[in-house]
Formats: sequence, C-alpha cells, structure tokens
Amino acid sequence: MTTIYPLIICGGNGTRLWPLSRTQSPKQFQKISGPESMTFFQVAVQRHRGPVYQNPVIVTGVIHRGTVVKQLREIQSKAQIICEPVGRNTGPAVLAAAHVIARKDPDALFVVIPADHVIEGQLTETIEACIPAAQTGHIITFGIAPRYAETGFGYITDAGPLAGFDTVRQVGGFVEKPPQDEAQALIDSKSAYWASGLSMFSAKTIIEEYQKFDPKTAGHVIASVECGSDTPEAMYLNEAEFVEAVAEPTESAVFEKSDRIALAPLDVSWNDVGSWLAMYNISQPDNDGNVLQGDVIALNSVNTMVRTDTRLVSVVGLSDIIVIDTPDALLVAKMDKTQSVKAVVEQLKASHRTETEIHANSGPTMVPFHKQDELEKLVETDRFHLGTAEIEVGRTILLDRGPRSQQVIVVQGTVYASGPGWNKTTAEGGRIYADEVDKVRILNSGDTKVELLFVTLENADVVKQNGPIAING
Repeated sequence: MTTIYPLIICGGNGTRLWPLSRTQSPKQFQKISGPESMTFFQVAVQRHRGPVYQNPVIVTGVIHRGTVVKQLREIQSKAQIICEPVGRNTGPAVLAAAHVIARKDPDALFVVIPADHVIEGQLTETIEACIPAAQTGHIITFGIAPRYAETGFGYITDAGPLAGFDTVRQVGGFVEKPPQDEAQALIDSKSAYWASGLSMFSAKTIIEEYQKFDPKTAGHVIASVECGSDTPEAMYLNEAEFVEAVAEPTESAVFEKSDRIALAPLDVSWNDVGSWLAMYNISQPDNDGNVLQGDVIALNSVNTMVRTDTRLVSVVGLSDIIVIDTPDALLVAKMDKTQSVKAVVEQLKASHRTETEIHANSGPTMVPFHKQDELEKLVETDRFHLGTAEIEVGRTILLDRGPRSQQVIVVQGTVYASGPGWNKTTAEGGRIYADEVDKVRILNSGDTKVELLFVTLENADVVKQNGPIAING
C-alpha cells in the first residue's frame, strides 16, 4: 500500500494574531481555544495520522526545534525534523524535504500541510484518491469552494476534467489576492476555488520541476542537504548554501509555471485563521455570541471575544470587540478592524520593541530555587559575580547590553544566541558574551531544560535587584 508523508511547514510570524503570536513563538505553536486545547501545529499533525500516512516531516527554523519536539511529545508523535538556518519561504523548504526523504524513499509522495490552518471534514479520502495522479507526475493543488468574495486569498480556476482521472481537474490559472470586483467575478463564474495551501506530489516530481524552473536555487538546496548535519534529533541544513536559495513560495516558484499542475476540489470546512476575527469565527460562542477563553467575566456583552491565559479579565457592555490579554501586552480592537493588527506590529518593530518577538514572563526560574527578579547568586564579590538560571524549552532570556566581561556558559542543553548582526548555536561548555551594541537573546532551541552559568568580572554593578537578564517566554 502506498503511503504519504505529511510535510508540515512551520514558518511565518503570524503577526495578525499579535499579541498571542510573536516571532519566537508564532501562531502555529499557540493553543487554538485556550489553555486546555491543542496547538494549531498539533492539530495539523493529528489530522494526518493513520494507515495512509507515514510519520510527518517537519520543516522549521533552528530556534523552533525544541518547541516542535516538545509539542510532538505531548501528542506521542514521531517525526523527521528538518531545521532551516534561515527562512527562505516555502519553496526551498519543500525542496529540501524532498531531497532528505528521497534519499531513503525515492518513490515518496508528499502532502504539504500548513501548520496553522483549521480544517474539518473528509480530507484524507480526497488525498488518498489523488495518489494515482501524484504517482504519474502530477502536482495536485487543493481548492476550497469559496463562500464569499475574499480579497485576501489566492484563487485557482478550474479548466475542466483531466483526462484519465476522476478526482483531479485541469488548472486554468492562478489569481493572487484579487480586488473586490475581480474576486466577485471569480465567485460568479462558479469555476474558481480558494487556494488552500495544501498540495500533493512525489519527491521526484518537485525535484525535477524545481531544477527546470530555478536550477540555481535547486543546486543550493541540494548542497544544503548534502553539506548539512544529519543528527538523531534533526537534519540541520547547511547555512552557507541554503541562504543562497531564492526566497519564494512553492506556488510562484513551480506551480504557476508547471504543465504538470492539477486541481482537486475539497469539500471541507477551511480557515487560514489570518486574523482575530477568523479566530472568533472558528470558536464556539455562548448564547450571547461571546467567545470567552480563560478566567473571564462578561456582563451585558454580546458578540465579543476575550482571551486571557494568566489573570482575571472582566468586560462590561461590550459589543463586537476583541480583547486579548497577555502578561506584557493587551489588544483591544473592533471586530471589523482586526486586520489592522499587523500595522501595530510594524510600528512596534520600528520602535525596536521586544513585544513583537517574545512573550514576557513574571520572573525567572533559578537554580536551585526561585528568587523573583534575580539570578541565584552563587558567588558575589566586588570584582566577581557568579549566578545560575534555567530556561524552559522554547523560552528566551535577554542578556543586557554590556562588556565582554559579562558572559554566559551553557552547563546543560542547547541554545540559539543572537545579537546585533550575529547568531550562533551552542551546547554544553559553549560561551556567549554580552554585546556592547545591544541586548543578546538566548533561546532554548533544544528539547530539554537549559542550565546556564552567568559570570561577571570586574564590574560589581552588574548584578543588582533586577539582575543582568530579563526572562521571557
């Protein structure tokens, strides 16, 4: 029996779901409907488990590997993890995965799955019916019957039956985010579908087509695999090669140019959850139309969404409002203005605010015990300070700007450190120095708790009440 590799791409920043989604903890790793639910990523993995599927292939950034491993463990799923040193859009990510899997399974079939969409319905049956078309070299893109004239989605037009196949059809063309009148015309034609982001093809086909349309990128991607580091925990692509790949989505790099493209309509409920309004629409409201997640009291309020993970939030007399509360940022917006959240994030980025990248936490967890807002001090003299701290998987600490006499030694685990114009991954015994230009971010990029030793020389003022670091999640 032919089986399919679910290929899940865990990239993107999810800025439209700020303040829940941040650069270092994007939308796909957030819980869909509150503290007790699974994350978008976990639901995507669960959706594609069963006899027709192999273990998933996950492509993600180095900084997210630990989070991926942790969330896979929570749902008892194994996976082949491929780590990108830098993001280059979906095209190079898909191509790298094809090369990695083709080395052990030359006949591998993939179904590419967005990590952050919500899909309900008989998806696997349609995917399974497309196996013969994929085996004969077709690239199948899955379309959703449009419910309204959405200008934020891409469209695929249907050009009629594809000879020899009952499930797939010819593609007339692709239309990327059309204006309102053009979107309505596509709806009225009854021959257009929303582009779902799902696709299916063999590893051999996508490798051949990429070589045809962008041989330079194809060469760099295969070199990034061949020169990469294949370890038991992940395949790490070679940065020097991968960074040279053109950052382009698979659709424009290959699909829109290929004569092998085909369309398979899907009869499912689908939402790309690209805004807080979309999050409200996929949630189950109460009798007043309210979606209340977390410790929330709502009085005389209707058609309102309130989400809080850390504290009590009370609202009175609201209508058609979104309230998202996190420890370091609060969003209040009208339902019909939630697409503008992205503009808020751009403004925060322009001001170099860390709230766009990481979540704040109430305080660090120290070794061997917790002491609010301080490092656990092991030694403290006028000229020498020694302290310790821990970082949970997927969490970040910020090392304040300062001289190289302030340094961090990794005692246990693996971290990804980045400063102004530089980054590196280091494990046990590795050192990270403070930067005189800006703060240094130290992320637990592994799958176990990290232990750090903080050493400060010749500067007795570094360890004060607030310590030389601020811990963030």
